[in-house]
Amino acid sequence: MLISKVLKSVDHPYMTGVGGRRANNGYGSMQGLTMKSLKHHVALQPLFAIIGAGMVFVGAYLVRLAVKTTDVNWRKDKNPANTYGYYDGKQFKFFNPAGIDYSKYGQERPKFE
Repeated sequence: MLISKVLKSVDHPYMTGVGGRRANNGYGSMQGLTMKSLKHHVALQPLFAIIGAGMVFVGAYLVRLAVKTTDVNWRKDKNPANTYGYYDGKQFKFFNPAGIDYSKYGQERPKFE
């Protein structure tokens, strides 16, 4: 019953008719979403540039988190002991203000073999 009501409402003039939601919320109806209107509204240009750069930096940081940190294991090794020592002696932190020498990091830990 609920699914049929939802499907019927999509075909209603409220959604698709003249002055309906689809026409009012379309691609070209909002100011600043087309190149023509973005050139006209000069104040929106820095906003789009800053938000675009922010999205690129967030994406790059997420890729770095997936590749460099110890929380994600990309190795398909069946023996978990082989993955435990993979990060021994490697720096995986992004920022090291304390100046920790990671070449000897994890050597004092017991080996799981």
